[in-house]
Amino acid sequence: MGYGVTPYPFSSSYKMNRFNRLIQFYHRLGGKFVLVRLFRASLYRMIRWYYHCDIPYEAEITGVRFMHKGFGVVLNPKSVIGEGTVIQHSVTVGHIGDGVPVIGKNCFIGAGAIIIGGITIGDNVKIGAGAVVNKDVPTGCTAVGVPARIIKHL
Repeated sequence: MGYGVTPYPFSSSYKMNRFNRLIQFYHRLGGKFVLVRLFRASLYRMIRWYYHCDIPYEAEITGVRFMHKGFGVVLNPKSVIGEGTVIQHSVTVGHIGDGVPVIGKNCFIGAGAIIIGGITIGDNVKIGAGAVVNKDVPTGCTAVGVPARIIKHL
């Protein structure tokens, strides 16, 4: 779990995580069946409309928890986010040029953080609210500020 996150059944965050996993399941089935493609697309549009977020089904985000219903979260379709990561609302994970961010396991990304560019975020990293991360962050560190700087090493 990490960071005191308890997903209560039938809460909005729990439902959003389940919908996202369902979309990824249908994406892994592939485009073999027309009904699967239609259901996947309609479920994706429903999540975008209801939760006001853009979490593409191509992104590798197994076991990620979206807090506060994932409002305003925007992820790049090619982004890779490790298991056990907690993402708060209004987080943007984007790219510049060819590179996309790779985020490690058990990270915490605060509200309004922006992670951009072909960077690597290590395991067990905490990124503060409103931080703009455009450089690599090693494992076990805390990064805050605009642009983000490391304030704590483990």
